[in-house]
Formats: sequence, structure tokens, C-alpha cells
Amino acid sequence: MKNIITLSVLLFLGISAISQNNIYLKINHKLGATPFAFNATNVNDLGDTFNVSRIQYYLTPYSITHDGGTVTLLNKTLLIDGGIPTYDSLGNFAITTIEKITFAIGVDSLLNHLDPSLASGDLAPQSPSMHWGWAPGYRFIVMEGKAGNTAPPTQTYELHALGDHHYHYITITTAGTTDVNGKVIELNANYVEALQGINVASGLLEHGETRNTARILYNFKNHVFTSIEGNPTVGVPELDRKRLKLTVSPNPITEGNNITIEVSEIIENAKIVITSITGQKVKELVLESNQTQIGELSSGTYIVSIVSNNNVLAFGKLIVTSN
Repeated sequence: MKNIITLSVLLFLGISAISQNNIYLKINHKLGATPFAFNATNVNDLGDTFNVSRIQYYLTPYSITHDGGTVTLLNKTLLIDGGIPTYDSLGNFAITTIEKITFAIGVDSLLNHLDPSLASGDLAPQSPSMHWGWAPGYRFIVMEGKAGNTAPPTQTYELHALGDHHYHYITITTAGTTDVNGKVIELNANYVEALQGINVASGLLEHGETRNTARILYNFKNHVFTSIEGNPTVGVPELDRKRLKLTVSPNPITEGNNITIEVSEIIENAKIVITSITGQKVKELVLESNQTQIGELSSGTYIVSIVSNNNVLAFGKLIVTSN
């Protein structure tokens, strides 16, 4: 019997180890069917000739749907540069079969108005700057170059797009690929599509969140990205609506004490899901009240989510400190 128990434990550990995978995001930067290159001449759908001297944008991976509809939240904000190969780690998770990725272009409002001098990683101060100011927040997209009706084009265009109300979730169905490092979510980004419907032939200088800056954000949401299988982006209405308000308190909290999870409304078929920062599910219970108390969490960092029909309606970070 002891040998059987030992063998069972070893099999369980082996299966668990196999199910953990490093997950990466790879973006193939393109201009039409060719690899992206600075100052290469292209033509948009209006017949305007243009090139690109700078293209940077924030991409926020939100979740991965995998293994029969399981949703694993992510905790990343990435600054993407079209001139630099994108191959970023999203973390190590219990993911075997990838089904789709959900992400947004820009910076979540919870982070968009923080002091960048106190931020780390890709939200820290950049050169040239990606931050507009405390009130408007970060530039979601920066695209600059020359345009005109001749080759090479000579008129300067600049599009700097921002605005909390332009932050929307989109999803792409993809099975991903596998390389020596782990599983890879591989997307194509065609930046010719970024200027779809935007007249840049006479030059264009727009910095803000209306007119053509709103249009380029729309194009990134709907036209720029496809999976390597050719699947387009699809909007996620459940996440685009006004978010459910979620409060977790006290936060931080010392282990051994109860936390209170408060929501602004009760959602039908919703659950409270608590996962570790690496995506391991720790607790799950039905959302039955506007206030729920939960205890018995060891020290660490957690994501508290409200999930309904595999859609994450609200989430927050919880820190539990040791005694």
C-alpha cells in the first residue's frame, strides 16, 4: 500500500509538472506582407504614400483562455516597439492547450494616472516620452513618419493617441505554437492597417483622443492584429461595459485575518476566484452577497476576480504579509 501511495504521489507531481508551462507573447511586426522596416515606403487604403520613423504602443495582456474554457488572468503592461522584436514572457502557468488571448491597447485606468517616476518596467519614464501628463496619462499609441503623394514622401505626420475611454478589450482565437522555451502566443501586427481611413498625404499633427487619434486606436482594435492562423480580433462587450466595482479590504493584510470582498452589484452566475500571482487557483466560491469574508490565505500576492461565463468582470490585487 505504501508503494502504491508513493507511486500515486509521484504520478500526481509528474502530471502537475507537465501542466506548468512558460507562456510567451510573440508579435511579428509587418508592413503589409513584408517585415516591418523603418522608413520603408508603403501605401494605405486611401492611396497615401507613407513611411514610419517611430511606432510604439502599450499592450496590456489581460487573460488567456485555455484547456476547455479556463481563464487565467495576466499581470502585465508591455511597451511594444515596432522596430524591436517582441518576445515577452507572460509567466509560468498551468496551461496545456491555448485557445485565445484577451488584451487591450493602452494602459488600464488603474495605472494610467499614476506618477511614472514611481513606476517600474515599461511604465517607467521612457525616452522619447510615452507619458502625456498626470491627468491624461500615457500615450497609448505613437506613430510618426513622412507622408505624401510622392516617393519618398516629405510631409511630416504624427499621431499620438490616448484616453481612458479608448481602452477596450479584444480577443484573438489562437492555438499558439511551441518552441524550446515553452508555449508561444504568436500574433501578426500589420501597421499599414493602422492608417486605414486616415488621410496623411498633406501631413498631419494630432495629439489627443479625438478625430484621427481615435481612428488609429479603432484601427489597432479592429484591423492591425491577427493570429498566425489568420484569425482577426473580436471585441469583448462584457469587458467594454462599465466595470463592476470591486473592493478588497484591508489590503495589505496580515495572514490569519479575514479579508472583505465587496462588489457594487450581484451578477447572475458570478463567482469569486482567488488565484496566486502565477495563475494557480487558490479559492473559488459563488458570489451571493455584496460583501463576502474570506480567510486562511498564506502570505503572498493574489488576484481577486469576479468571473461570470468565463468573462472576468472585475479584478484587484491582494497582498497578504506574514506575521
